[in-house]
Amino acid sequence: MVNKLISAITILLSILLSSSAIASTKKTIRVYTYHDKPPYVINQANTHNIQSGIYLELVSYLNRFDKDNQYSLSYMPRVRLESLLKEDRLDGIVIGANPLWFGDKQRQKYLWSEAFMDDKDIFLVNSNSSLDYKQIDDLIGLTIALERGTYYKGVTELIKQEKITLAATNSSQQNLNMVAHHRADITIMSQLTANYFFNHGYQRSLFKIFPQAHDHFQRFFLIPKTMQQLSQPIDQALKNLNKTSDWLVQFDDWLAYKDYLVN
Repeated sequence: MVNKLISAITILLSILLSSSAIASTKKTIRVYTYHDKPPYVINQANTHNIQSGIYLELVSYLNRFDKDNQYSLSYMPRVRLESLLKEDRLDGIVIGANPLWFGDKQRQKYLWSEAFMDDKDIFLVNSNSSLDYKQIDDLIGLTIALERGTYYKGVTELIKQEKITLAATNSSQQNLNMVAHHRADITIMSQLTANYFFNHGYQRSLFKIFPQAHDHFQRFFLIPKTMQQLSQPIDQALKNLNKTSDWLVQFDDWLAYKDYLVN
């Protein structure tokens, strides 16, 4: 009996050590997000510790699919991230980016994955507002609430020309509060973020959304050329990913987001 117990323990230890050895051979890949907002990332209160969200689910999926690499998601401010990219010192990849936002329309500076998500930004105003929107010049003379360091095509240019007044904030929640309390005329955020807040404490009736979106776009992984070996496994994973939405099932209300996935 004792010999059998020792044998069983030996086998168990062998399995555990073997699993540990396999795990240790995986290369750790840092995945950075500069989007500090739900539902892309949902943080522990008053921290940048990511607890859940679409991006965390996608990184978890990559870890299940890619047997050679271990991906780890963390937040990095946009200004810091761009500085490291320009200096070729970024030690990871970027999730949820778009070539236009990084001055890479021709996709020459960096490598870009398959698109994994369709998305759009919308305009929100106070429900009592009489404002209307048909073209970008309709925003001239207004005060717009936006997070510091963000870029919105056409709008940022008008802000730099001092044709729109910027009410700089630290979060999408602050943007909504500014509009709700008439401290700003308008704000911009993704449709998904707006929907998330409307389902988590913000009254939809306090806001009006313009029928015309600010922009439609796709989200990709940005891969520095120094890490080009990741292009193939990530694209393979995303091609498989886009055939199913099962990777999101661990995320609350995932059905609300699956329609944004690239088919």
